[in-house]
Amino acid sequence: MTAGAYLLRFCVGVVPVFAFLGALAFIDSYKLVSFRRILRAVVWGCGAAGFCYLVNSAVVAGAGWDTFWYSRLGAPILEEVAKAIWIIWLIRTAQTGFMVDAAICGVATGAGFALVENATDLHLLGGSTLALWTLRGFGTAMMHGGTTAIVGVSAIYARASGRLNGIAAFVPGLLLAIAIHSAWNAAVLTPLEASITILLGLPVLFSVLFIVSEKSLRKWMGDKLDKDVELLRMISTGGFLDTNAGRYLRTLHRSLSPYIVGDMLCLLQVSLELSVRAKGDLMRREAGFPVEHDASVAAQLCELDFLTKSIGIAGRRALSPLLPFSQRDLWEMHRLSDPD
Repeated sequence: MTAGAYLLRFCVGVVPVFAFLGALAFIDSYKLVSFRRILRAVVWGCGAAGFCYLVNSAVVAGAGWDTFWYSRLGAPILEEVAKAIWIIWLIRTAQTGFMVDAAICGVATGAGFALVENATDLHLLGGSTLALWTLRGFGTAMMHGGTTAIVGVSAIYARASGRLNGIAAFVPGLLLAIAIHSAWNAAVLTPLEASITILLGLPVLFSVLFIVSEKSLRKWMGDKLDKDVELLRMISTGGFLDTNAGRYLRTLHRSLSPYIVGDMLCLLQVSLELSVRAKGDLMRREAGFPVEHDASVAAQLCELDFLTKSIGIAGRRALSPLLPFSQRDLWEMHRLSDPD
């Protein structure tokens, strides 16, 4: 096979997936995922593919396992876990807070994985026709992106709904991803049927996902922004202590020192200011205005960290009814500390 034919086959198997990834990032009106984060996800996917190729080759050669069964049972588990580690880390560190950005990062990770896997498969299947390779290469790339996105989206949904927390939130999506991957390797459908199913199913799935996620984001921003602004207004005008929240804070004098209670009030104010700022940045992004980095944010984040440590575990637990740090609250703080 000539170099030109090799390049053509490689492009038709990979380029459409990156075009789909670019389309997802483009229609993300809030620009939740930066190009740098997408690039890191692609790089992780490439590394995961290289690692899995070495492990799969060593297992099959060393253990002498039948590739028929290993490709349907062992390889899907290894590959889906390797890809999912990146998504799990993003969500666990509050760098991803909504289904939209989880889906984009998942597709990017899968695209990177497919980039390496398709290059390897093309070397092994160089004699296949262009039509067959188009179905196999493009379908495989879309499958990898879709399954990894499913892991992230399902985890975000489980955590937001309160049904599952911690690592358990990732289990259902990971099991589903492994099942889809295993069915793909087992060729339950013909290459044409599988590719058409993915080609038609994924755009519909992600369209619904974007609609639901953006509605959720707008509702969360609107509801919480009103509450944050109202609390800030009451703190700045001195009317906070006459509210139910203020009266609750005053009762803590009985069990905590006045200095800690004072730091708790400062922590509440700084957190509200950062929360309002983060939501304002999101609204500017949606309207198409550039968001410039504010040097004062770093100082406020340092103050937030200092106050959090100052009030201690007991203070944080006592303050939790007034300042519940949900996954999305932590996510918006991360957006301020690392807007790119």
